[in-house]
Amino acid sequence: MLEHLPDLLLRFFVLTVSLTFHEAAHAWAAYRLGDDTAKRMGRLSLNPLVHMDPLGSLMIFSNMPLGWAKPVPVDSRNIRNPRSGLPLVAFAGPLSNLVLGVVGCILYFFLASILYGTGWFTLLTSFILVNFGLAIFNLLPIAPLDGSKIVTAFLSDRAADVYEARMSQLGVIPLVLVMAFEVFSQGHGLLSLWFHIWKPLIFPIFALFHVPMWFYPG
Repeated sequence: MLEHLPDLLLRFFVLTVSLTFHEAAHAWAAYRLGDDTAKRMGRLSLNPLVHMDPLGSLMIFSNMPLGWAKPVPVDSRNIRNPRSGLPLVAFAGPLSNLVLGVVGCILYFFLASILYGTGWFTLLTSFILVNFGLAIFNLLPIAPLDGSKIVTAFLSDRAADVYEARMSQLGVIPLVLVMAFEVFSQGHGLLSLWFHIWKPLIFPIFALFHVPMWFYPG
């Protein structure tokens, strides 16, 4: 255990930074669209202490570059045009991780040869892996992930209402089933397929900045 401590601390740091930006992006988007609930609760902040969820942080002990923080509170009654506004608030989180992942790729392009073999290189590779992992994972259209809200933007009002009602009834059951099947299928479940679907979008970014494809979590 002790020999893995530096790696665990590094992954914890990267996960904390990435999730902090993710939740702060939700809060910022909600505020810009008319809801100041998160701002009044101190969540419009890059202070990780106001966002972190202890259980979500324990994901550093898994083999997946995933985790979660405390959901940002959003009052849909304050959002301008909730049908389009709420999906935008939801998309802000994964988008922040995609942006951070691209920033990591740019840094890799310019600094990889200098940092190779050092702890900074390990930090950079972990940063890329975790941020793309969080972005794609949260786009999965099941509750309580952001994708369950984002997908409603592409549905009719009636279909969106039905979908949201069903997701509300099921709670975290779909996510638990997806994660459980992924474990029992030894990495050949729905989650792996989901990451595979996104490869045509992500791999050109990696190729552009000469980032090895194994940095992608899928």
